[in-house]
Amino acid sequence: MGLLCVLVLAMLPSAVSAVASDGSVKAASQQGLFKDDSQDCMRCHWMETMAYRDRETRKIVNLSIDTEAYSHSVHFELACSDCHARGYAHYPHRSSSADEDLQCVSCHEQHQDEGAPNLIGLEHEYEKSVHVTEDVEDFSCFSCHNAHTFKPAGGREPIAEVVERTNGVCLSCHEDLLTPVPKGHEWLPRPQAHWNAVRCLDCHTPVEGRVPERPSHNVLAAAESNQLCVECHTKGSELLSQLYNYRAEQEREQKGFFSRALYNESYIVGMSRNSLLDWISLIVIFLTLLGVAAHGYARYRAYRKREVSQ
Repeated sequence: MGLLCVLVLAMLPSAVSAVASDGSVKAASQQGLFKDDSQDCMRCHWMETMAYRDRETRKIVNLSIDTEAYSHSVHFELACSDCHARGYAHYPHRSSSADEDLQCVSCHEQHQDEGAPNLIGLEHEYEKSVHVTEDVEDFSCFSCHNAHTFKPAGGREPIAEVVERTNGVCLSCHEDLLTPVPKGHEWLPRPQAHWNAVRCLDCHTPVEGRVPERPSHNVLAAAESNQLCVECHTKGSELLSQLYNYRAEQEREQKGFFSRALYNESYIVGMSRNSLLDWISLIVIFLTLLGVAAHGYARYRAYRKREVSQ
């Protein structure tokens, strides 16, 4: 059995190379997971079956790294040892190895000169979040963000995908909200339709100080969240400015004025209307009715003229 394990491990580097030869993953061959100091880690962690059962929770803990997803993540250039620096020199790893205290904010501070985004502002927002103030057990950045697959919502990413991905994070813990009448949202009509069109964060974060390019990390408690329909269903809604209005402005700048009506990916009743297009529509309707009336009147006059001539 031991010999078999040795043979399998000996074959794994070639398996990783085979993955790298695929067209979709080939670009990752010079990225973090394929660097020399990551090879020993990926000998095991590339396997989809790499997992264990936690003795306390009895849940399966997945230890597999999806090389394709990692190659498209924001951390794609980082090798394993860039974050997991201690406790992994020997195999099998000690049970305490996974207890390393990884901190997103401090790591980004240390690598500011290398272009790492500054997360201080996000940390200040997060400290006001309900997840902190109500002392949610074992909650951290990694409760919502998987560092191996994380990528910010791109400017060209379809809104439906943005909503599905961000709401998926919330609903992975708040599974009770997937019921027909979700607890705490009894006032909300057609809740599942809202989950598909609007992010939880659009209503559960403060309106003040919003940045169009990213959602706030100050998640509000249920009692403090926005619950007025008119705050979404009104022209120029501040709640949805990050999701729909901002994207509409992008489309307008890139493709012209009428693209907001032609290319906008969704329609929120009362929010995404354009007053000029409304007037144009009314004028078109009026001219159509006028044309029909004129045509009818002309035919009537022609008919009367024929009767007189006879």
